[in-house]
Amino acid sequence: MNGKSLAMLGLAALSGLGAMYGTSRMLAKNQSQVVSETQEVLVAVHDLKVEEILKPESVKVVSMPKASVPAGTFTTYQDVQDRWVLIRTLEGEPILDRKLAPKGSPAGLVSRIHPGMRAFTLEVNEHTGVSGFILPDHRVDVVLSLSNRSGTEEESETILQDIPVLASGQVFTRPDDRSIQSRTVTLEVTPEQVDVLVAARTKGSLSLALRGLNDHVRLVSVKHEHAPAPAPAPVEVAVKPVELPLPPPPTAKPPAPAPERRFVWIYRGQQKPERVSLDKETMDQSGEDAAFPPIDP
Repeated sequence: MNGKSLAMLGLAALSGLGAMYGTSRMLAKNQSQVVSETQEVLVAVHDLKVEEILKPESVKVVSMPKASVPAGTFTTYQDVQDRWVLIRTLEGEPILDRKLAPKGSPAGLVSRIHPGMRAFTLEVNEHTGVSGFILPDHRVDVVLSLSNRSGTEEESETILQDIPVLASGQVFTRPDDRSIQSRTVTLEVTPEQVDVLVAARTKGSLSLALRGLNDHVRLVSVKHEHAPAPAPAPVEVAVKPVELPLPPPPTAKPPAPAPERRFVWIYRGQQKPERVSLDKETMDQSGEDAAFPPIDP
């Protein structure tokens, strides 16, 4: 290898080292700029449960990279003072506006009812309430049990499906470590479903069936899922009158044939014979035709 080749090889190595150094410096500069761009964010000090009112000791301010700050955050406690938690927030998670109830709204059952919906309470026991494992925010099916005159169960049918639970007894939040033994369960239903529940309660006993997590499959064979559909409106149908074939015109009877004419000669003593014309029917009745055969004059 001559000196010229060695010079070219050395120049290439120096160029590679220079490119690597420039790239590393640029990456370090960009990283320092990203790290330096931070924002103060209000986060939860501990797990915040639903309907928990925010207190100064419940939140704190931390610095976070501006690129990772979600929309709807707060920077001071005064921004969230006296607001209560609508959606559970974990420790260290930023306090978001969409997870808090509107400012000034009352905490309790009324604030949990969605527009157009109704709260309806059913009495339950250990058997009809799944041993107290039906908790707020669970979903249930409502089953109607009909009984005959002897008091024994005759028929059961599911009348409502996938109904959200608002409260168990007077508890509106779901406890994480235990079930709730309560005598009532409050459901969130539509006005039409209220009518279905009231009518079903007069027919028999109601039980609740607990659904699994994220199980929203609806059975198509369920009866009375909604209020009875109104009777269809009458539809006017234009009916074309049936044209009956006209009876054939009466056929004219052929004219009766002219009566056959016969002639007889009547002789009266010395008088001149008299020629008399008679029809055939008259002669047959009188018998004169046989007595007086026709005679040409």
